[in-house]
Amino acid sequence: MQKEQIFSAATVDRAIEKALTELHMDRDAVSVEVIEMGRKGFLGIGASDAKIRVTYEVPDEVKPAQKPAAKVEEKPAPKAEVKTEAKPRPAQDDTPRLVKAAPQSAENKKPVQRPAARPARDEEKPRLVRRASGEKAEQPAAKPTENKKPRREQAEPTVFVKPEEKPEGEWSAEAKAAVQFIDGLLVKLGVEGRAYVTTQSEDDHLRIEIEGPDMGPVIGRRGDTLDAIQYLTSLVLNRGTEEHVRLTIDTENYRGKRAESLERLARKMAGKVARYHKPMTLEPMNPYERRIIHSALQDYRGVTTHSTGIEPNRRVVISPEGGRRYAGKRPQRPQQ
Repeated sequence: MQKEQIFSAATVDRAIEKALTELHMDRDAVSVEVIEMGRKGFLGIGASDAKIRVTYEVPDEVKPAQKPAAKVEEKPAPKAEVKTEAKPRPAQDDTPRLVKAAPQSAENKKPVQRPAARPARDEEKPRLVRRASGEKAEQPAAKPTENKKPRREQAEPTVFVKPEEKPEGEWSAEAKAAVQFIDGLLVKLGVEGRAYVTTQSEDDHLRIEIEGPDMGPVIGRRGDTLDAIQYLTSLVLNRGTEEHVRLTIDTENYRGKRAESLERLARKMAGKVARYHKPMTLEPMNPYERRIIHSALQDYRGVTTHSTGIEPNRRVVISPEGGRRYAGKRPQRPQQ
């Protein structure tokens, strides 16, 4: 069964966090639809909160089974009674008679046999075990074996394969400038690590890997910091050049794991849309992540995808095939 609730907060992101906190659910388990975008106003005048509609599934209520109606058994019609004349019984003498038992002789008396008492069980003596030192010690009693269930075999974790490093002598001038800029940026951020060019790089597509003991600050929340580093490096790389060189920066295979997570989310939401015939809006994503959603659902039957909104709040909408392209009010543009 599907339920909906409306939440409001100063911004859309805060409203989503408020909804997830109150519902005790993960972000992938709910669908968010933006009803109104919040407005800051001028000096607090004319400000309004953002409103979202959260759709989620709850288990269906199981109705108690109705007891079948008791069957009424038809009783047969009573038979006609036939009266018979009772015969008179002969008169009996009611005086009690005394009967004397014959005395038993001592020889005829049989001795009463009582069950023999059970012999007391001897307490089990502990066995003596000879230690290596020559002393004798009591052996602990063996514990009874319990029927333990076999443990399920845990799936082996995926092993991250580090990309091969391209020899530094084969780096282009653009690659050296990009690596130098990233290394200087890591020093400014106070993160221990280094960047290098991978062997998967091509003439028009440069691939750089960042390695270090702790890459959490480099990735950031949902890859925001890593995307910012890639954007700044791309500006430095293509500054003053006529040919545009594509750039991809990754660390610890974050791009691949994020793509798999987005594909699972896309298939899950598409199944809900096809089931309930109602469009669902995903969270704001960058162009790279939106492209993954569109590509994952391009052959999915019964649904279509399109993007709506303005950067950086542009979102993907999954709609039933042949249905409405957008449900609810369109987001308002922020006032300049």
